[in-house]
Order: sequence, then C-alpha cells, then structure tokens
Amino acid sequence: MKSFPSHVFCCVFFAVAVSAIDLRKAGVPYRRQTDNFVAFSVGLDSNVNLAQNATVKYNVIWTNKGNGYDSSTGVFTCPQAGLYTFIYHGISETAGTMNLDVYKNDQYQIGTYAHNANDYASASNSITLSLQNGDRVYIKGHGTSVLYGRADEVYSTFSGFLLVPHGDR
Repeated sequence: MKSFPSHVFCCVFFAVAVSAIDLRKAGVPYRRQTDNFVAFSVGLDSNVNLAQNATVKYNVIWTNKGNGYDSSTGVFTCPQAGLYTFIYHGISETAGTMNLDVYKNDQYQIGTYAHNANDYASASNSITLSLQNGDRVYIKGHGTSVLYGRADEVYSTFSGFLLVPHGDR
C-alpha cells in the first residue's frame, strides 16, 4: 500500500469539509446573478499615439454587460452604484516611455509607467473603486511612445466589473 504524507489527508479533508458547508448558514451573503450585473472587457487592435495625452479609446469589445463602456469616448459610465474592480494592461512600441493613468470623474486615481530603450515595454495595474450611478472611469495615456495594438495582437486591455452593489453586505 502506498503511503501519503499527512498534509495530503489534511488538504483532502479540508476541501471536503468546506464543500459541505452551506455558505448562507455561515453568514456569507448569497446573491444570484441578475440583470443588474455589470462587466466590460475591451482592447486595442490599432496603435494609439501616447504623446497626444488623450483618453484611450479601446475599440475591441469582448464584453459590455450593463452597457457601461462607450468605445466612441473610451469612458466607462457606472450604470449601478457599487464597488468596482478595474484591471488594465498596456504594451508600447520600442524606444519610448508609456504612462497609463486611471481617472475617476476627472480625478487621477492610479497609474503605470514603462520604459525600454530597445524593446517593447509593458505595465499593468488594478484598483477597486466605490462608484455612484453616472461616475466615469477611463484611462489616459501619455509619454513618448505608441500604445501598441494590432488585429492579431491585442495586448493593451481594460476591464472592469461590479464586485458588490451598494446596499449588499
């Protein structure tokens, strides 16, 4: 008979024990997915000149549940108050700098920076924000490079989703 280390049995027992718990009885709120769920995921399939210091208009839309993201402006407008998580990534062309900054209602929140003299440079960041209906979140780019994008190489992305609606505990 094969012998297993004791930590294997602990892990198996823990996994079985956790799966047997009714999370609602344990005080964890339970909420079904509803029509109020909000999520978007977008990307770039063409280059954006960062020297223009403009809002990045991501033109490839994979998901836009809740219709909060507007590809003509590059702005996510909050359709339902709550806590939202935003994640973004950018890759720049060679020999330049790339700055990508997240703004909420025209106020700087967080940023990224990348530089590489002889190759592509990339940067990513994420943030969780409390939003009210109508709040706007978007990314502005600046620097001396080009935010890279091609139809067959979509590396620059922006995503966000409703984590918890306001009022839920």
